[in-house]
Amino acid sequence: MKILKKWSVVLTLLTAVMLVVSCGGGGGGSATSTAPSGSGSVTLDPVTKIISGSFTTTNVVNATLAHIHDGNIGVAGPVVVPLQQSSAGIWTVPANSVLTDAQIARLQAGGYYVNVHTALNPAGEIRGQLNPDSSTANKFNASLNLAQEVPTPTNPVGTSMGGY
Repeated sequence: MKILKKWSVVLTLLTAVMLVVSCGGGGGGSATSTAPSGSGSVTLDPVTKIISGSFTTTNVVNATLAHIHDGNIGVAGPVVVPLQQSSAGIWTVPANSVLTDAQIARLQAGGYYVNVHTALNPAGEIRGQLNPDSSTANKFNASLNLAQEVPTPTNPVGTSMGGY
């Protein structure tokens, strides 16, 4: 009976070690990368011309700045509204950000995009075009990713997970 208990303990320990190694823990395994991304929206008050909103990013390492830019899909353009980082990965439109009539027309036509910059990619790490929401008037949504960034980041970051 004592021998059976010892083997049971040994088998339990071996099973636990195999599970840890297969999950990437314990120093073995290979690293995987998770692409940076983000999403969010802005809302325009048509009377006051004030926009408000926020964008949340994930797996963006060492973000330095974020902006709303003037530019059609695939075209880089100038900053229209600088965004403020309220906490890690959360970028907000500053209070009382007012757009001109010409800027409102560009926003409504899909001519603005959101861009998040990093230390390794100061021109931009991820980007997402602001598009009118299909069900809410004066709301514009963006889904940010590497594929939309112009120019394409030479050093996309993301985070590494798994082995060492």
